[in-house]
Amino acid sequence: MSANKLRLFAITWPIFVENLLMVLMGLFGLWLTSRISTGAVAAYGLVNQILGALQILFRVVSIGTSVVVTQHHGANDEAGAHQVAKAGLAASSWVGLATLALLALDSNWILAAMHLPAELMPLGMPYMQALGVALLFDAVSMTMIATLRAYTFTRESMKIVLVMNLVQVALSVPLMLGVGDWPGWGLNGLAVAMALSRMLAIALAWRVWSRKLDIHIHLPDWLRLRWRPLSSILHIGLPGAGEKVAFRVSFIISVAMVASMGKAALATHAYVFQAVQLVTLFTNSVGFGTEIVVGHHVGAGQLHRSNRVLWQAMAWGMAIMVTCTLASYIFTPLAVARATSDAEILRLVGLIVLVELVLEPGRAFNIVVTSGLRAAGDARFPVKVSAVSVFLFGVGLGWLLGVYMGWGLVGIWIGYAADECCRGLAMAARWVSLGWVPYARRTRKRILAHMQAG
Repeated sequence: MSANKLRLFAITWPIFVENLLMVLMGLFGLWLTSRISTGAVAAYGLVNQILGALQILFRVVSIGTSVVVTQHHGANDEAGAHQVAKAGLAASSWVGLATLALLALDSNWILAAMHLPAELMPLGMPYMQALGVALLFDAVSMTMIATLRAYTFTRESMKIVLVMNLVQVALSVPLMLGVGDWPGWGLNGLAVAMALSRMLAIALAWRVWSRKLDIHIHLPDWLRLRWRPLSSILHIGLPGAGEKVAFRVSFIISVAMVASMGKAALATHAYVFQAVQLVTLFTNSVGFGTEIVVGHHVGAGQLHRSNRVLWQAMAWGMAIMVTCTLASYIFTPLAVARATSDAEILRLVGLIVLVELVLEPGRAFNIVVTSGLRAAGDARFPVKVSAVSVFLFGVGLGWLLGVYMGWGLVGIWIGYAADECCRGLAMAARWVSLGWVPYARRTRKRILAHMQAG
């Protein structure tokens, strides 16, 4: 692997564009939904949080596949990298099928447990069931695109995501809002557009796998589980997903608390959450880039380079995060004001952007350093810290301030801020103390043993 291909900026900027496109799609969906009703916005925001929790299952596979492929590729073990990629493909297919089966059943109880108002059930339940099909293809496309990134083909993955999103935009407007006398399918139209666009992404990624990665997929590869490479994927993916599970479960609990505060609070949460995705775009992109580059260096046994890359990424992440957070403080209230004139929503948004000034720097440390730890093979430490922090601060402090003390939505977001800052400081301390080094050396030995075994 050449040094030029492993430059952090060269790998990160296509990932940034890719993430930007995905966030813009979320904002686009929110805008289309706002054309229907405020109730549709609330249902859209709540259902998407549930689906985000389900997508953690996909990330078990995509994160694990990406990291393990980078390690084998960094050690020039191409046969091993190919085996891991195919194992990830099959695992993602099975997880997608399981998710489809879950959502094809009566999902009313899930929405009821999340305290979705009864009058919004006719909007929320069909939308969540329709998204089950889309999530089947989303699971597979997520792993295939993550594998392209792991091989440093980040421009190709960016182009696939661009085409995928353009197709989704082109289909969403007529399917949601209708054409001529046809009224459209509302939120269900968005789910159909997502499913079709993911099918196209799979076809495009399949072509790149064959032409540039020399990975040729046959019919049994979609479902055949290869247990040896799958165990390596799960070794990284399960702790990584465990961290996200802890966060997502706590987040769903907090969203349920928000839902109990009324329609205005729930709609505000949906608006601000989408704005936050724009703020964290660069940091998430640097996190992905850090994971790729550090994983290659760990596979090659170059731990000093891994350390330099991490701190370079941290400097970038903090500088951009501070700039973006200040911009959000100014522009988020203006943007929301163009979507709604509800005075209570606008008041809450103005307060929450103040909390964001503290929350986002903590998130920057958390995202970037956690990516480095995971790439080094130190995947269990982040989940241990997260399991404590997200429930102690994200749920506990949020409930204390938001519900018990009556601070409402602002109290919930103060809990989020305390959680991100706690985790960020813990991850930074782990890296500085070199607690990740034994795991990186163990990873290198495992790959060498695999290569010698043939």
